[in-house]
Amino acid sequence: MDLRPLLLAALVLFTLPAVNASAEPGAFEETYTLDWTYDFGGSYITTAPLFVDQQLFVRTSASWGGDNSPALAAFSLDGEPLWSHTNANSTHHDMAPLLHVAEGEGPCGSWPNMLIVGWSDGQIEARSTDDGALIWAHQSEPTIWGITGAMAVDEDRIVAPTRSGVVALCASNGLLEMEAQTGLGWRNGVTIGAEEYFLGDESGLLWGVTRDGVVRSIDLGEGKIRHAPLMTTAGLFVQVQGVPFSTVHLIDVDDFTSKSTLRTGTSPAVPVMYDSFVLSADSEAIRLFSCADSCEETSRVSFRSNGEIGVLGEGQFSLPFNGLERGWGFVNVSSSGGLLLEVFTTGADGYATSAPGSLTYEEMTYLAFGSDDSVVYVYTSNQTPAVENIEVDQMEFDWFVQGMTFLLFLSLGAAGVQFLRNKGTSVLRFLSIYLLIIALLIVDQVAVQWSQFIQENTSDAEAQEAWDSSWNESWRGTQIVSITIEGELHSVGGLEGYTNAYELTMAACEELGLEIRVESTSLGIYVVAFEGVTGEGWEYTVDGRLATLAADSAMLDAASIVQWYPVEAR
Repeated sequence: MDLRPLLLAALVLFTLPAVNASAEPGAFEETYTLDWTYDFGGSYITTAPLFVDQQLFVRTSASWGGDNSPALAAFSLDGEPLWSHTNANSTHHDMAPLLHVAEGEGPCGSWPNMLIVGWSDGQIEARSTDDGALIWAHQSEPTIWGITGAMAVDEDRIVAPTRSGVVALCASNGLLEMEAQTGLGWRNGVTIGAEEYFLGDESGLLWGVTRDGVVRSIDLGEGKIRHAPLMTTAGLFVQVQGVPFSTVHLIDVDDFTSKSTLRTGTSPAVPVMYDSFVLSADSEAIRLFSCADSCEETSRVSFRSNGEIGVLGEGQFSLPFNGLERGWGFVNVSSSGGLLLEVFTTGADGYATSAPGSLTYEEMTYLAFGSDDSVVYVYTSNQTPAVENIEVDQMEFDWFVQGMTFLLFLSLGAAGVQFLRNKGTSVLRFLSIYLLIIALLIVDQVAVQWSQFIQENTSDAEAQEAWDSSWNESWRGTQIVSITIEGELHSVGGLEGYTNAYELTMAACEELGLEIRVESTSLGIYVVAFEGVTGEGWEYTVDGRLATLAADSAMLDAASIVQWYPVEAR
């Protein structure tokens, strides 16, 4: 039997191009269906709707132009109104998220299943989830407005950030157990630590308050802390909102010092934790930080969100786009620290700040979206069977690589055919093409690895002195960039939080008002010109060592010095 046709067929199959398979989430419209809506009329929904058991709770904030009072309402899963409560004394800033407290008991007594509601008139209420009946209330002192930040449960205590401090109340009866004065806050949620409660204020001060009211603080610089600090294994994660950028601080809670800082965009959202990661967003991007040992930004995707981030499931989050162009973002976080973003629209689109609420019940998934037009939209979806988590590379389809892969298999297949035909010379010819294609495919990685080897093995003795005596002494210990253009030195220091030379250089050019032109290649990003000057090319040093990597691949530390100069100046 002649086996050559069978071998030929097998080789043809191998010549088919290898395409990377990816598992992308389906479009929102294909997965979820709008089930019901409810219009509160003339109000805002500024905090996430909350599912508890088989009920949905929604709170509203009064609109600036309307006459509706802020309200708390309960619905069944099919949209039937169950009960509601309004607070005519509250104002236009009812931003405190609802807090559910399951029934329990402690040294100060026992309590039923209840909702804790903080109002902008300073009132803190505990209400029954069954019928909304008032269980207890505590009146804190408002300064223009009162409770606007996230509250927390500390065993048998309800801990709430007031306008000017923090209070701890007995969960069973609302009696005051501790009160401490801090700074004026706004949306500044409180976090329960091992020994202290942590919260920030509008002056950039981070406060630690012991359970018996002893206070300490650290000044994190000009800006506003508008979220509950996050307890990570690396330290306390705190964002300070500033202009023209914000700063992430990693705080050592033992000595209350800032261990490291990272620079982010303006108007950051309220961050959330997932395993050892922190997910945040701002006016520029959604950002993922790895905070196992030290907090470092691992990935980002372009998006603008300045409100809450909703937790939908294991590694799944959703957040509103703050603008009219896009609706909502659905984010998947991989175990390796990657981000996959899907953008979808609902009826609640446009400048929303509240996260969606979510519930899985009897093989149904419920999502509740609140809008700035006072309407809650509830979507439902059949729960899909659990599938194995697939890591997805967020890379665009590379036609060059796929085309070369096709030619690779084609040449190998042709060599096999020539071998079966006993054409030795032709076999060598096709194998030569095969080896050439392999060389073209791996040359990028070879170049990168060689560059890294050269950089890692450059001795400190070979590195030139980076510090320039003409620089401001206050720049020491910060990130510095200098650029020599046609003999003139342009320098800027005091920069912080940049992780690679490209990002730092772009920030420096913006600070100095310099025009920069870059080129993206398969090896990374290279600078083509500063102020229109190309010359024979541009090269740079990092801390005095000649860089051998593309600018976006050159990692920096907190006090790196990057110096650019034309090739001909060497």
